[in-house]
Amino acid sequence: MNNGRVARFAVLISLGSAIYFLETLIPFPLPVPGGRWGFSNMVVLISLPGASIVDVLTISAGKNILGSLISGKIATPGFLMGLFGVSGSAIVMWHMYKARIFGLAGTSIAGASTNNLIQLAFAALYVIREPRLFELYPYFFLTGSLSALVNAYIAFEVLKRIGGSLWQRR
Repeated sequence: MNNGRVARFAVLISLGSAIYFLETLIPFPLPVPGGRWGFSNMVVLISLPGASIVDVLTISAGKNILGSLISGKIATPGFLMGLFGVSGSAIVMWHMYKARIFGLAGTSIAGASTNNLIQLAFAALYVIREPRLFELYPYFFLTGSLSALVNAYIAFEVLKRIGGSLWQRR
């Protein structure tokens, strides 16, 4: 791996981690422990053009791990929920982006939906063990879709300004 590629990973993971931490300071509209907006997922969207699935998973997991370390949530059920959720959503977003059927907005909403569903499933089946927790999914879908649209807009603007991909040789 060349130095430029390592630097891109470092910047994306660091930026994602900083946003991850900062968004814990923004009140979440639902009374759900650990509920967050998901704005740190914009770095995953920005990384999609030209990235391999391993690249996207590395960035997703890296921002989640570092953000959890910074916020003191590492090795908690919330950390595991987030890690599984962000990994699943990264896989879905990568496949959707590569299929070129949906734009960044559709890809981002699908990623947010996947992330929320995986996290709710993990909480309902392993943490709280209450299947009725799935009743919260429509609320998570709504708030997740709003943040996904914001993420898609910012990612679109960043990609437009950098010429379409972080991974191109310059």
